[in-house]
Amino acid sequence: MKGDQHQVKKAAEDMGDKLQGETKEQYEQVAKKIVKQGAFPKDALGLSDSMVEGIYGQAYRLYNTGKYRDAGQLFRLLIMIEPTQSKFTMGLAACLHMCKDYQAAVEAYALCSIIDPDSPIPHYHASDCYLQMKDKLSALVALEMAVKRAESREEFKTLKDRALMTIETLKKEISEGK
Repeated sequence: MKGDQHQVKKAAEDMGDKLQGETKEQYEQVAKKIVKQGAFPKDALGLSDSMVEGIYGQAYRLYNTGKYRDAGQLFRLLIMIEPTQSKFTMGLAACLHMCKDYQAAVEAYALCSIIDPDSPIPHYHASDCYLQMKDKLSALVALEMAVKRAESREEFKTLKDRALMTIETLKKEISEGK
């Protein structure tokens, strides 16, 4: 605990001239809430759910207008603010995917699957990244995981059907050595 307090104080001091008086104290209080109390940055900063949703809305709009890099920056911010929201990580993964940063997208989709282990969606999209990277075996595994998580849930029927068709195609290609 004593070491944590020292680290918080040192971090505030390291901000140096950038923080003056009251601002420095506020920074120190926020850092203490995060380190000592284990609070999420969202709570430590006093951000309301509607404020966070506003940022998410802007990130979503940027994504939908093709501004994937800008949207990705906002999704990164949202992940720092509230790391347990899978839609924030999924948003970042989708941005990385659209920017053709397939390896980073796969890693973000993997994080999504940890945050929301019952969802087949991250595995399904990760499979496309693997295919883009010419890694058919990993794509096959990801699709099989998507099918397993989709189970017989009606909301994932289309995803499951597509995954099953792709699995059959991949198995055929792999067995033929393509």
